[in-house]
Amino acid sequence: MEGQVFHSQAIALSLVPGWKNMAAMGALLVEPTMWALFTAATLLGLAEGIKPGPLNTLVISETLRHDWKAGTKVALSPLITDAPIISLSALFWWSATSVEGVSSILYLAGAAFLAYLGVDGLRSPAPSLERDSDTDVKVESLKRGVITNLLNPNPWLFWTLAGAPFLVAAWNQDHLLPLVFIIGFLGVLIGVKILFAILLDRSKGLLSENGLLWAIRVSSIALLVLAALFALQGLSSF
Repeated sequence: MEGQVFHSQAIALSLVPGWKNMAAMGALLVEPTMWALFTAATLLGLAEGIKPGPLNTLVISETLRHDWKAGTKVALSPLITDAPIISLSALFWWSATSVEGVSSILYLAGAAFLAYLGVDGLRSPAPSLERDSDTDVKVESLKRGVITNLLNPNPWLFWTLAGAPFLVAAWNQDHLLPLVFIIGFLGVLIGVKILFAILLDRSKGLLSENGLLWAIRVSSIALLVLAALFALQGLSSF
């Protein structure tokens, strides 16, 4: 039913200049293909991977205190923490959207969350790469990463409002298709953080604050585009 509603809305919107491409992108949330899912996962993983936050701060801190291996352990923490987060978020979205009218509200909430992330990224200052003077902290890096990620509300909000819609749509197409989104997202997310740790440890000159700032700006624009996609889907579901 939801797919039929969106299809009719997409045909109408295609007659309006500027809306044709956006309407076509909306199929991502209804009948996603493998490559479309992987592209969306890559964009979101890149944006979340370079965005300033508690986990990135810990990656930088552990790398500067110890070495890139310590930073890599922190970067790998989502492999441990995100499994229950993803499962609970997808179950919540699937259950909630079975109630009439709730899907529109959740899509719009997701649009607001992605827009917030995008605007926050555009307004954020350059991340600090200065060495931490406290070198006496001897806590295992992976454990710190796991605790930080579990207590950080961002992963919970992201998977509930942004990731789960893609996962449920993919599940409705093929039960193995959600793995494409999860692998793509976590692969890029973790890969970017590991790259930060290696470059920061080997040569600070290769990882400039201005370069990071521009990367954050570009990824923030991608988040705003996805926010518009969620908003369109939410409005079409009414």
